[in-house]
Amino acid sequence: MNIKKIFLAAICGGALVTGAIADNHPYGMDIAAGIVGYESIKYKVDSFEKSAKVVNIFPLKVNTYCCPWLNNHLGIYGSVGIHTGILFDQKAKSGGTEIKNDDAFLNLGFEFMLGPAFGVDLGDSGIRFQVGAPLHLMGGIYYWENTKGTLKTTITYGFIGMALTPQFRFMANRRCSLVVGADFVFDFALNYTAKNESEGGSTTSAEHSKDGLRFACTPYIGLGINFGN
Repeated sequence: MNIKKIFLAAICGGALVTGAIADNHPYGMDIAAGIVGYESIKYKVDSFEKSAKVVNIFPLKVNTYCCPWLNNHLGIYGSVGIHTGILFDQKAKSGGTEIKNDDAFLNLGFEFMLGPAFGVDLGDSGIRFQVGAPLHLMGGIYYWENTKGTLKTTITYGFIGMALTPQFRFMANRRCSLVVGADFVFDFALNYTAKNESEGGSTTSAEHSKDGLRFACTPYIGLGINFGN
């Protein structure tokens, strides 16, 4: 599975689809910041089962729930975002042996989601509940360097999975809305490559994995801009 090619194809296809819909049914766009995002990752390298946790600080995203069908109940959800944070609590297990790595890695990731959406107005309250069930794609790097700069580790990664994106939109009948929601992501395909470099620039070791799982939860709050009813 070539995750890079799938990632690029999905972004291009998503841009065409959402752009075509937005021309006729411009219902809204959200600009949101995550409060704190949490990730749990598990993967295999040779005989080792590895795991790590990630905390993302104020991840940013732009998304849209466009529901032009079935009386504004059914449509398409799309989202792009950027994640910055720290990877930590790394563990590697093989048989009865466990190795811990206390180094904290910086994380920079780019995220894309596209899939079906469902929305419903909650009576005449001006509150709308929306939820998407999109395909999830994410790629980025984890980076660590020792204090002397003599050893560096760079991890490039890509994930593919599914997400559930519930959201409440307050004052949905006005031009601007307060939006509160959360993204729940379960990724089941992983492409992971880690490289360690010494002071001379030579690669001392490298590891690869395509067998892994990732779960992420990111609550967020943001501003919704409503283009039409």
